[in-house]
Amino acid sequence: MQKIFHRFFKLIDFKREYQQKSSGLNFLQLHTLENIYKEKAMKTLEISKVLQISPSTLIGVLDELERQKLILRERQEKDKRVVMVTVTNNGEEVVKKHFEEDEKFLTNLLKELNEDEQKHLTILLDKITGNISEPDELFK
Repeated sequence: MQKIFHRFFKLIDFKREYQQKSSGLNFLQLHTLENIYKEKAMKTLEISKVLQISPSTLIGVLDELERQKLILRERQEKDKRVVMVTVTNNGEEVVKKHFEEDEKFLTNLLKELNEDEQKHLTILLDKITGNISEPDELFK
């Protein structure tokens, strides 16, 4: 079983590397952009909570996304401490391409499974991952 999981993890690593090259973004940058896109607009504090990263780490990520013209940051008029982040048209294109790549990857990865097998695999993966709140617990 360990051998099969290693092969599977290699595929996941390849997918991550492929998408980093195709988007020009690292995993955290792409994940951040994707989350903002899904919500339409987010406060910086919300983003750091959702991604479970420190605000200082997030600022570096947002700086790079803004430098590449993938997001816009705007201070709120009522409360200057609050910064809203939205995705630009360029950012939307990057996210949509990422979603298309995800779809192609999954379609090709699962093409040997029929519909019932795919449903069963989904149930099993959900069962395996559904109760893991702290991944580092898996190594204890």
